[in-house]
Amino acid sequence: MSEFLVRPDLGRFPDLARDPSWVRVLPAGTHVGRIFRAGGPHASRWHDFRSYGPLDGRFDPHPPPTGETSGVGVMYGVLESPATGGSASPSDVTASPFATAILEVFQAQRMIRLEAGSPTFVDFAIVRPLRLLDLSDSDWVTAAGGNAAISSGDRATSRAWARAIAATYPALDGVVSASSLNPSARVVALWAPAADALPAHPSALIRLDRAELMGVIDAIAERYGYTLLS
Repeated sequence: MSEFLVRPDLGRFPDLARDPSWVRVLPAGTHVGRIFRAGGPHASRWHDFRSYGPLDGRFDPHPPPTGETSGVGVMYGVLESPATGGSASPSDVTASPFATAILEVFQAQRMIRLEAGSPTFVDFAIVRPLRLLDLSDSDWVTAAGGNAAISSGDRATSRAWARAIAATYPALDGVVSASSLNPSARVVALWAPAADALPAHPSALIRLDRAELMGVIDAIAERYGYTLLS
C-alpha cells in the first residue's frame, strides 16, 4: 500500500540545531544539472528561478493562488554522481544526472520532444555552499510527522510541505530528495536564497537536439520506455 502524506503540522517541525544530519551542505564546486526551455512562449535562461507558481513542481514554495510572487522562486535540478562528475553526456547514461533530468522533465507523457520549447541541458558548479533540508537521506521528515511520500506521493501535498519548510526555515537554500523516477538519484529544489550560489557562466550548455546527444538520448528513451520525438 502506498504511503499517505498528511498535511504539514508546523508545530511538529523540529529545531534543525538538534541534528546536523537534517541539513545537507553541498560544498562550493558541486555540480548541478537541469533541463530548461530556452524557447517557446515560456522561455527562460539557464540561471532563472521561476517566480510564477505554484505549478506542478513537487517543491514549489509559492503561496496560492497561482501567480507571480516577489521574492519567491524555484529551480529544479539533479546532483552530479561520483561516476559522472557532472558530465553532460556520461558513458553510463542510465545512472547519470543527465538521464534523471530527462526522466523528470518529460515524465508527464513519457515523450522526449526535442523541438518544442528548445529544451536545453545545463551543468553548473555552485560558487558557495548550499544548505538543503535532506528529505531522503535523513530522518527529518519522520521527526516532522511525515514520511517518504513527500518525494513520491501527491504533489499538491508535497507543495504544502515545501511552503511550510520555507516559512519555518528561511535560512535554507532549498531541499534535496530522492527522484521519484530514479530513487538512487538525488534531485534538488533550489529556492530564491540560492540565487547567489550560481556561477556567472555554466560548465556546459547544450540543446538536446544536438547531433552528439542523439545516441545518449536514444539509449535513455529505450531503457525507460520513453518515446523520442525529434
